[in-house]
Amino acid sequence: MNWFKKHKILTVILALVLVGIIAGAAGGSKTNNNGSSGTKASSSAAKQYRFNDRADKQPTDVEVLPNEAATVGGVKMTVTSVNYASSLGEFQTADQGKTYLVASVGLENTSNKTQSYNEFDFRVQTAGGQVLDGNATTVDSPLSSGDLVAGGKVSGKVVFQVPVEDGHQYIIWKPGLASDRAIVQVK
Repeated sequence: MNWFKKHKILTVILALVLVGIIAGAAGGSKTNNNGSSGTKASSSAAKQYRFNDRADKQPTDVEVLPNEAATVGGVKMTVTSVNYASSLGEFQTADQGKTYLVASVGLENTSNKTQSYNEFDFRVQTAGGQVLDGNATTVDSPLSSGDLVAGGKVSGKVVFQVPVEDGHQYIIWKPGLASDRAIVQVK
């Protein structure tokens, strides 16, 4: 204790340095991925939304159209085609007032670590603001689930039963535990 009394100034300086280090580590480098190219922008910058009429806009959303890539968490996703159909075969007919949305998607692992993928990472937001899960249906070339090693690629189809409605519909892709998501305007 006698040492602390003799060196009060040194003790105060050390305490201030430690407080500065802790404060810097806690909040000094917040960034958001505001684009599909992986560039970083300050979290305080105003986000410019591409789809202004879309409900549930979030600051880290990556907004794209079919055939445009969106990168989230080291995986690049592209919706390559979108089709609407009243049936998917002889025994799979959409409910009254609904249709099937069938989207072909491609995924590419652009990171240097193995990444998981799953067809259940995809949902659809209707024009009315309802968010729907995919349908477990028999379709040729389903996306399914698995892992992609660095540089790995996979493609397949995801299927949703959506209302027949006017207005935009959006495929939402939120891979695994990522907080960011891609939004694809499909209609």
